[in-house]
Amino acid sequence: MKCLFCGGSIINDWTLKELFGFDKIIRDKICQQCRNQLEPLNSRDGCMRCYKKNNESICQDCRSWEEKYQIINCHQALFEYNQFIHSYFKNYKRYGDILLAELFSKDLHNWSQKNKFDIITYIPASNGHLQVRGFDPVWKMYHQIFDLTPMLVKLDADKPQAQKNRYERLQTPQTFYFQSDDLDISRKSKVLILDDIYTTGRTMMHARQALEIVGFNNICTFSLSR
Repeated sequence: MKCLFCGGSIINDWTLKELFGFDKIIRDKICQQCRNQLEPLNSRDGCMRCYKKNNESICQDCRSWEEKYQIINCHQALFEYNQFIHSYFKNYKRYGDILLAELFSKDLHNWSQKNKFDIITYIPASNGHLQVRGFDPVWKMYHQIFDLTPMLVKLDADKPQAQKNRYERLQTPQTFYFQSDDLDISRKSKVLILDDIYTTGRTMMHARQALEIVGFNNICTFSLSR
């Protein structure tokens, strides 16, 4: 099998449970050479609330959200945003290499088996971005791993987040509103919101607020990269 990113060969190591059919087999789509360029995140070496690499137990971003909105952040991410991740998203989102949506499918599957939620939703693309790209990159990345429930609608912003500096990101106005299509959803459910990249947390905080307004209060968030 070939790596979806570089085309190098992949050697999959199956566990006994996978070989005997007790566990679902999820083939790795990324080679070891590319994987070596990733920087895994965890709460031991970073912020306990958002996994950002940090010398303090709680990073300044999370402290700011708590002071401003009284939100105790609950976020997990798999990898630090570095040059490899930057190149990955450039090829996937900017150049539309849609096959790259599955590059981290094994990592996402492994995480999903350890973390359970009642409802899993995601940060949707705005209509403007859908028209430009032709696909929703967040939905495409996660839909084969998680049972996704659409709950948010995103309005077109003045300009893409990727084109904003840190100050502009933090000043971005609310662009989300809740829409459930009359689904029978309990407001007591434990909810997970998925996104691809967590930078300042502005997008996730707006998404959380859109759900909190209609009664959800047990909300966690997840992103591939932080």
